[in-house]
Amino acid sequence: MARLTRAATGPQDKRLPNDDALAPPFDVIFGDRATADWALNLFAETARRLGGWPDDPRFALTLPHGRRMLRLNLGNWMVMDVSARGGVLHLTALIEPMAEVFAFAHGEPFKRADDRLAVFAIPLATARTWPDELQRIYAESLLALAERFGSYGGSPHWRAHQPEVFRALFNAGERERLLATGLPETSDQGERQRRPSPPTRAAMIREAAPQWSVAEPPAMLPYDRDDFLRQTYLTAPTADELHDLLLERRQIVLYGPPGTGKTHVARHLARWLIGLAEPPPERLTVIQFHPAYSYEEFIEGIRPESHERGGRSHVAYPVRPGVFVRFCRAAESIGGPCVFVIDEINRGNIARIFGELMLLLEYRDEAVPLPYSGVRFRIPPNVYLIGTMNTADRSTALVDFALRRRFHFFRFAADPDLFDRWLAGRPSPLPYLGALYRRLATEAIDDPDYAIGPSLFMRDLDEAGLARVWRRSVIPYLEEYYSDQRARARLWEWDGELVRDLRAQRGG
Repeated sequence: MARLTRAATGPQDKRLPNDDALAPPFDVIFGDRATADWALNLFAETARRLGGWPDDPRFALTLPHGRRMLRLNLGNWMVMDVSARGGVLHLTALIEPMAEVFAFAHGEPFKRADDRLAVFAIPLATARTWPDELQRIYAESLLALAERFGSYGGSPHWRAHQPEVFRALFNAGERERLLATGLPETSDQGERQRRPSPPTRAAMIREAAPQWSVAEPPAMLPYDRDDFLRQTYLTAPTADELHDLLLERRQIVLYGPPGTGKTHVARHLARWLIGLAEPPPERLTVIQFHPAYSYEEFIEGIRPESHERGGRSHVAYPVRPGVFVRFCRAAESIGGPCVFVIDEINRGNIARIFGELMLLLEYRDEAVPLPYSGVRFRIPPNVYLIGTMNTADRSTALVDFALRRRFHFFRFAADPDLFDRWLAGRPSPLPYLGALYRRLATEAIDDPDYAIGPSLFMRDLDEAGLARVWRRSVIPYLEEYYSDQRARARLWEWDGELVRDLRAQRGG
């Protein structure tokens, strides 16, 4: 869960080392402080996305099975728990996408009331490093749960609720005290039994506004213009122009040769626009087009399903929304900007993938009926699109002119000055590296659409590492470009006279 781990946990609290002892029962459930912080912040992030706050009566945070697990219930269904037995995260998730992508064990479907959902048992080691696809399933599952329990008045598990633990999810100071002092073996059940019945939904709505003053979980770290400049090494005028262009049209394509940082800049431009260092998946989604990518994956399509009913097999053909439609529907309930990034946008059949979306990109206030479902669809005004396009990809056709009219286009070049800014202040055993890349970028290839970007070299490299990069990446690329003039590629061989002299000039 690379992004979710960072988004849900944020940086470790520097006041306490990871091996600080945990008080009971948290020592049994989590084992160490790092796991406790990760899990508690994941619980907080989940409750936040479902519209909860520290005193929300729809939620119950309990310690079942002899206080060997921590369980978060929404309504009458478990959303997730962390168990000491085998170190397992139990997560309520959509059955179909989870079963298609992962082989995690799962229990009975969701009370048979909604067979889209089941509880999956995920090893903590996997959960803490899960990939983007599980991120997406997690976000979509929370949307399904929110829909199911949106009007639920109160959890039936409130008598076992641990309000002190639930409040600690949202408050760093309370969490410090709780993890250090723990919970008594006999908690204040008498007080909980005298707790009044959960308020009605109407009362909850009336009281919601002041409750939202609770501080966000510590994971929601801000991200601004200065962060963008530090992460991308672009100049301030270039950064401001990119930001303004995206705000102006809400659609932009970053194009240029490989290794010029297009995808990297796209991700960080999205973070700057959203204002968060690690936006949740419903705020920032990244996909990649390819020649087989379809309208059905992007907008909507029909997917056959087999069901067992009464001992007989039945096949249904439900209409499933595509990734962009799901993203837009989630964005409609979010107040701030949501960014959808399409990497390698020109590798797909753009006209077929986008379909009627071409019209909506230009006319955001209009809605059109989708062909399979008949449901009217529009792109919310808070949805922004960023595409990237590799100009050296010879397998792609020209970008559709209809797309060109609807997007701003911003060119990225192989920029030695940017590489010098990256090198500045970095102790390097290769003092010649900046001059070497400058000659490579400006002289090796005549066509700027095929120039070699600096990303190959923007890492910690010693002489041996640079030689490997040069022999295994730079030379093969030049050989392909000069396929009918191999002698020109050989001029740039690592042990050749040209490169050897450049290395020697700076003390290499």
